[in-house]
Amino acid sequence: MKISVIKDKDVITSEWAGGESRQYYIYPPGSDYGLRNFMFRVSMAASYSDDKAKYSNLENFTRYLIMLEGTAHVFHKDHYDVVMNPYNEIDVFDGGWESYATGKVIDFNLMTSKNCKGSMSVVNKSCVIEIESGKNINHNWLMFFCGNGSASFDLSSGENINLLKNDLVVFENIESTLKINMHSGNAKLIKMFIHC
Repeated sequence: MKISVIKDKDVITSEWAGGESRQYYIYPPGSDYGLRNFMFRVSMAASYSDDKAKYSNLENFTRYLIMLEGTAHVFHKDHYDVVMNPYNEIDVFDGGWESYATGKVIDFNLMTSKNCKGSMSVVNKSCVIEIESGKNINHNWLMFFCGNGSASFDLSSGENINLLKNDLVVFENIESTLKINMHSGNAKLIKMFIHC
């Protein structure tokens, strides 16, 4: 198992028409978001305007979206619309849909190709997390993004990891049962599990 911690200060920010985007993780390493040749990607984006912002076309990808700050009204043409508040709603939708949103927000995204499966949930209190590596899975990742506050992770191996706001920890290729004692300092954590 490989453990990586991506600190807020080390994340590269890029500008887009209505705000900015920050890519935390992309797999395989060296993939290019613009070329859509990745298997999955984790990112954060800020919208500085209340004007309608169209989402990029991500055909053949599934998107998992959650708000970190602000309220967004997300519209998926010919499907549904949803009002999203921080750490409440998680919208899972086809990246090929024609979608747009309104609202000044900061959101967090997981994008997975059709060759991967993902999940996203919110953890906001201290707990014990156990992950048992599934059989017949080539590769897997468990990730925690700290959207607010701070958190520490005590692993069964004796290792300790500390996260502050906007930090991400990645557990890659879990080969057996992983037990984590997570201690929350009023943290809002986004938990993601991806397997390909």
